[in-house]
Amino acid sequence: MLIQTILFFANPVSRTNLRRAIATAALLVASSVAPLQAASLSLEVELADSSIAYLDESTQARLWPQVWTGAELVAYYFPSIGSKGNTHKTRPSLQLFTCMVGTVCVPAPRFEMESLPVRRQVTVRAQVLQGSAGQPLKLRFELPETPAEHYSFSHAELRAPADVLWREPLFTSWARDLSWEARRGFSKRRKQPLRIALVFPKQDVPGYQMVDLAVRTPGGDSHPGDPMAVTTLRANLKAPDGSVRQMAWPGHLSLDLQERLEASPGWTRTGRVPATVKLNQFPWRLSSYSAKERISTVVMPDSTPRWYGLKHYNAPKGVLLHLTQSGPLAQVELLAEAGAERAIEGQVPVKRETWLFFAGKLMRYRGQLHYGNGAEHLPDTEWRMDWSNGERLEASAANVSPSSLIKQVPDCRWDGCRKNLAEARAQLAASDAQLQSEGERYLQLAREPD
Repeated sequence: MLIQTILFFANPVSRTNLRRAIATAALLVASSVAPLQAASLSLEVELADSSIAYLDESTQARLWPQVWTGAELVAYYFPSIGSKGNTHKTRPSLQLFTCMVGTVCVPAPRFEMESLPVRRQVTVRAQVLQGSAGQPLKLRFELPETPAEHYSFSHAELRAPADVLWREPLFTSWARDLSWEARRGFSKRRKQPLRIALVFPKQDVPGYQMVDLAVRTPGGDSHPGDPMAVTTLRANLKAPDGSVRQMAWPGHLSLDLQERLEASPGWTRTGRVPATVKLNQFPWRLSSYSAKERISTVVMPDSTPRWYGLKHYNAPKGVLLHLTQSGPLAQVELLAEAGAERAIEGQVPVKRETWLFFAGKLMRYRGQLHYGNGAEHLPDTEWRMDWSNGERLEASAANVSPSSLIKQVPDCRWDGCRKNLAEARAQLAASDAQLQSEGERYLQLAREPD
């Protein structure tokens, strides 16, 4: 404001000279800080493989390079211990108690001034070192060794535009199917970048590291299974003196996922996301959060022989059907008592099946016959099947003990559990087309109006 006032009252010649002097001074100030801003650190990030649920491999191969090549890095710097001046700020802090050694704390509310370090940050865009198809994507970020006197590099955060993924027709169509409130939440989330924190690890990380990208469905569901989106990376920070320090993601994966990764050690060398992880990125079951639900009691027709004549104990008219739908996902759960011919020691098992579809295709099928509370000594029967890209990947059926550490029961002396296991094995023996047709029939019944 002072400079503008001086220029206003000056004559034209003086005004021109003043402008030149001010511009020259500005250049001198900029050049004085240029050595501190010089790119002295080089952080290299190598992204070997990325995977997200619901999108096919070819679509992902097209989208992920767009995501990562649009990344930027936010580097954080903190002042050295003992530095003064503009590196710290003071603020009042409310203290409620006074404590002395060897005595109890007594109430003594007061304000004390505390000194906090002022964090500085620098944001830089990615330089693509290698981006050939089928090869790890290599990015470099050139950083100043220090953005100001007394400051040194602390940690960083990689940020990439997630909207590249969310613009896919599958997700935009999914969002249109949501409630107004859930749709508004998605419109906010899709603007937020993917974030990967990078710190100096306490111990070296061998090879690539798997990172949970903390992505949720358009409806805001977190996945009951492996993370919806993951990537594998490794990173190093190179200093001006030529030294190299490893950087790593400080987050944690679920214990179940860690155990499966340990069983496939080769991925840390290649960086490829194991197939078992990709399969499990699709949810185990559909959450009712932000989804449409419908519960009905259906008298099952004779065209559904495995459920014909069965009834639920809380719905004596027929079988309980629970329909859950969210975008391209549809899940139908059936629940009823299995019938007197399956009884063991007077206990009739409860039959439960869950059929989960994605874009009309059967993806997960689960079944269980459970003898309930007070019958823990009786074996349950469980079966499951999974599909990916139209191929059946996993199938199992067994009698299991709900009360034993040894889950599987190889032999059963009761006729009821033998019949249960025979039904489970018959389902596994059915063709994919037969199971698809059977599941679609239950889905149709669950959608019919009362």
